[in-house]
Amino acid sequence: MLLTDTKKWSYEEFEAHIEGMCAALKEIPHERIAFVAHSTPEIIFLFFALWKLKKIACPLSTRLPCAAASVEELGAYLFTPQMPTPRAPTPWVLEGDQHATLLFTSGSTGKPKIACHSLNNHLYSALGSCAIIDLLPEDVWHLSLPLFHVGGIAILFRSYLARSFVSLQSDQQSASYLSLVPTQLIRLQDKKLPHLKGILLGGAPLASSYSSPYKIYPTYGMTEMSSQIATCGHVLPYREVKLAQDREILVRGKTLFQGYFHKTKGLSLPLDSEGWFATKDLGKWDTENQLEITGRKDNLFISGGENIQPEEIEYALKSALPLDEAIVASIPDPLFGARPVAFLKPLYELSLIQEKLKDLLPKYKIPIQVFPIPDTHSLKPPRKLVKEFLEKIALQQEVE
Repeated sequence: MLLTDTKKWSYEEFEAHIEGMCAALKEIPHERIAFVAHSTPEIIFLFFALWKLKKIACPLSTRLPCAAASVEELGAYLFTPQMPTPRAPTPWVLEGDQHATLLFTSGSTGKPKIACHSLNNHLYSALGSCAIIDLLPEDVWHLSLPLFHVGGIAILFRSYLARSFVSLQSDQQSASYLSLVPTQLIRLQDKKLPHLKGILLGGAPLASSYSSPYKIYPTYGMTEMSSQIATCGHVLPYREVKLAQDREILVRGKTLFQGYFHKTKGLSLPLDSEGWFATKDLGKWDTENQLEITGRKDNLFISGGENIQPEEIEYALKSALPLDEAIVASIPDPLFGARPVAFLKPLYELSLIQEKLKDLLPKYKIPIQVFPIPDTHSLKPPRKLVKEFLEKIALQQEVE
């Protein structure tokens, strides 16, 4: 069930360690348990122990400068697990409508949102995924995505249901399957992986010119649908997809999350009258009735597989410095796909910007360049002027 460089846990040993972690948690009365989600055996045992005790796992990013603000926003108890002493396990089933996770996701309103999932959301996500990926008990899925992301948690569920192995090994030599974003795949291109059966690729589209010796499962998904929605263009079981008149992708089904969590207001789930959730992604059906993603309705961009909402960075900039205006956009990057840049009024030195933001944002969200906001005497909105400015820079670079 679990592999490290020094140890292999069978399914029975895994269950015994979950029971040991349950014993360590039973004295904690809190329902919501927060923890920094490092990819370690202790954290994996903790996830399953929390679900067995019907508590809510609140994994925190290892990239956050400080966990205290997130713990306060969750109204959670911060827990640091130790390796549990194994105990004789009691029977249980990994299913139910209980709330299972609270995950931070990118927010277009300036602050990240907190998505709440039930145990069944994650369960049906895994069942739909395994309908197209033949995951066998002897297979090994390398934990190549972080456990504070829904994609990392999806690996745990798939592997647990299949009684297969999750690998925390320092290399990927034993891997049967990998979950990657394009940036990770590009870094992998010179490696020989003798046991690899397939790569589940998400987070951003892969360049059409890229060729891989391994089977690629291109996938479209989102946190609010508990990871995958469509893979190889096909909508997976337990999900429904339709396109609105403006081609926005609408989704619903057993994997649709429970809503956005607020400590004092509870859950809110923005659905239309027929229960569809608007993704803000744009798409179309191709000639073989496969779903193709064509763009976004908002300003979100993807960097190294991470969703970045410019408004979140703008909010942090205005919190850190006296600014009249801040606009964040993206520039192309050959490795990460895109990187953030900032347009400011008044303009500050990049070094000062990066220093002020290092305690507010993870490193990948900190702008790598700063510019003055373009002349706004035009009737065009500043964000449109910024886009035109960056398009001119890109064109000049192509000419050079």
